[in-house]
Parts: sequence; structure tokens; C-alpha cells
Amino acid sequence: MSTNTSETEDRYATTGPNTERFDRYQHVTTGEDSLIYDIEIEDAWIQSPVSVSLDEWQ
Repeated sequence: MSTNTSETEDRYATTGPNTERFDRYQHVTTGEDSLIYDIEIEDAWIQSPVSVSLDEWQ
């Protein structure tokens, strides 16, 4: 994989998440855990005791 960030063939972004691609996902806190789910596919969700906002991750 190329280390040049301008390469369009790179599979993953090297500068952090593109938040526009994640607009279809929602986040809900259930006390101790967080649920992240896809608003377009009701069976697509994950549950975790830890989550980080996209802004923090970037």
C-alpha cells in the first residue's frame, strides 16, 4: 500500500474518518453500554462498553 495520501487506490483513509460516510449510523447510550446501529438496516448494530466520537478519533 502506498504511503502517499493522494493515491486514489488506497483502501483506507490516512487522515481519519470521513464523517459523511457515517451519517447513516446512530449512537445510543444504555447506561453502561453504547449501541451503534445502522438506520438503513435494522439488524446491523453493535454493543460496546466503550465508544469514541468520530471527532475524537480523527
